[in-house]
Amino acid sequence: MEVKDQAYRIAFCYLHSEADSMDAVCDAAEKAFTHIDRLRDSRRFKTWFMRILINECKQKLRANKKLVYIPDSMELSGPDADIDTKMDLESLLRKLPTSDRVLIYMKYYLGYTLEEIAQATNMSCGTVKTRIYSNLKKFKLQLEAGEV
Repeated sequence: MEVKDQAYRIAFCYLHSEADSMDAVCDAAEKAFTHIDRLRDSRRFKTWFMRILINECKQKLRANKKLVYIPDSMELSGPDADIDTKMDLESLLRKLPTSDRVLIYMKYYLGYTLEEIAQATNMSCGTVKTRIYSNLKKFKLQLEAGEV
């Protein structure tokens, strides 16, 4: 998946608006282009750009003061997955704070490593790992108990 597709998906996860997401990606691209000289290691471009994008999304949220949701139609797992399980997972994801939801989305849908997520979100790797796995543990318990 290309950087632009991943960037749009992350922006949409934050902003829940096609227009706002596209604006955020364009604004982030403009800032990245303007400040490309600040990039120390070209191998880290994707992480650097995603950090800029996340900051743009947060800025837009502060400016618009909008609620953020993941759409019901978002694909959560493979094509053979049970539709009820998908719906349960979507319901659980919607209940999470945006910051936790984005961590799970980046890890399991976009394929980022824990280190890349930590750099992009400006958190320690241990914090990222704890937040992801503690939420997954809660999901498992809720699914097993039928609380969804």
